[in-house]
Amino acid sequence: MVEAEGILNSMLNARSVAIIGVSSNPEKDGHQTLKTLIDGGYKGKIYPVNPRGGKILGLEVYTSVNEIPDTVDLAMIIVRADITPQAVKEVAAKGAKGAIILSAG
Repeated sequence: MVEAEGILNSMLNARSVAIIGVSSNPEKDGHQTLKTLIDGGYKGKIYPVNPRGGKILGLEVYTSVNEIPDTVDLAMIIVRADITPQAVKEVAAKGAKGAIILSAG
């Protein structure tokens, strides 16, 4: 039970969040999630991830989870259903303590 509490604490009090599937399109869930974290005053590190890279809402966008220079406490995976398993494997390999998946298709 202690381990589960530690994992839950890491998710609810995450010091870093990776958003896999972030988008520059304001209509997309990935963009809205990033904007909500920023507008909500999240104090931790935010790592947007999209294969196109670039910048979104003033943050550097990493082309893969492997490019993130630090540890990730929580991964928010917002991609198509067919690529979700690969995204989960990547964040697990990165050492993320937990993941929230929003997927369709």
